[in-house]
Amino acid sequence: MLERIVAVIAALATMNAPDLTPWGISILMLSMTTISVGGWVWETVYCSIVERRPVRRGFLFGPACPIYGTGAVAVYVLLGHLESPLAVFVAGSILATAIEYATGHVLEERFGRRWWDYTGWPLNYRGIVCPIASAVFGIFSVLVVFVIEPQLIAFFSSWGEFACEATATTCALTFAADTALSVMAQDAGAGRRRITLRR
Repeated sequence: MLERIVAVIAALATMNAPDLTPWGISILMLSMTTISVGGWVWETVYCSIVERRPVRRGFLFGPACPIYGTGAVAVYVLLGHLESPLAVFVAGSILATAIEYATGHVLEERFGRRWWDYTGWPLNYRGIVCPIASAVFGIFSVLVVFVIEPQLIAFFSSWGEFACEATATTCALTFAADTALSVMAQDAGAGRRRITLRR
C-alpha cells in the first residue's frame, strides 16, 4: 500500500504541472475571466435565438458565467498533463459534469431556482446534468487543454508580471463584489431577468 502511495506521489511530481506562482495564478485568473465572458456570450446568444427574444444569461450582474471559466481552469490544472485527447475527453467530461452538478445543486438549494434545465433530454439526472451536455464538455475540455489555454497563457504571459497580477487582482475583486451583490439581489427577489425555473 505504501509503495503505491509513493508511486502516485512520484508520478504527480513528474507531471507537467501548471505554473502556480503568483504570476502563474494571475494568468490562470485572466484565462478564467476570458472564458467566463466567452461562456456568457455563447449562452446569451444561444438562448436568445432559442427564445426568439433578447435573454440575459448568468447568475452575476456582469457579463460572465464563471462556471465556464472555473471549469476550464480546473480541467487545465488537473488534466493538462495528459497527452491523449481521448483521456482528456473522458476525464474532462466527468470533471465538468461534476462541477455542473455541484453548481446546479447548490444554486437550486440556495435560491430555489434553476439556471439551466435538461429535463426532457435523454438520460438526464434531475434535469441538472445529461450525457449530451457531458459529451460537449468533453470536447470543450480537449479544446481547452490543447488549444485555448496554451494560447491564452502565451498571450497573457506577454503582458509582463506586474500587468498580469494587477489585472487579475482587479478581476478577482470584481467577481467577488459581483457575487456578493448578485446573492443579495436574488435574496431580495430583485435579480435581473434570466431564464430561471422556480422549484
